[in-house]
Amino acid sequence: MKRIPAALFIIITLFPLSLTGEPGLVDALPVKLQAAIDSFYAAIDSGDAETRIGLLADDVVLMPNHWTMISGKEDVAASFRDSEDAVFKLRDREMIRAVVSGDMAYTVNSYFYTYHFEGESPRWHKTKNIHIWRRNQQDAWKLELDIWNSDVSIEAFEQE
Repeated sequence: MKRIPAALFIIITLFPLSLTGEPGLVDALPVKLQAAIDSFYAAIDSGDAETRIGLLADDVVLMPNHWTMISGKEDVAASFRDSEDAVFKLRDREMIRAVVSGDMAYTVNSYFYTYHFEGESPRWHKTKNIHIWRRNQQDAWKLELDIWNSDVSIEAFEQE
């Protein structure tokens, strides 16, 4: 089965769903998707890079705030492992929207994060993300696209 690139999928499938005014936050996500999402955020909280890596699609794309895009599970895994001496935590996460369509889903989240080195004080930044999840042939949900950016202007962010 030929796969549709994630960006094209968003445009032709998920975006029109979000315009209907209907779906928004779904009442209940599929159990396995909710479990994958919960595992992803629990792994962030515990600093467990390997669990996060296990939840990535092979062709995952990260589009970090104020940084270069990273593509492919190996490169993303390397970036997670290279930052193991840093503290990455989230707080006050709220799922704003979730849309599921067949084997694809997206979530929109708002939260505060800190990314600092051991021994430094946390500096919390308000941000948001979009996660695109795809269910694979083994019926497991994998993170395919992670885009996040700050709610703070670049000028204010640089002064923090």
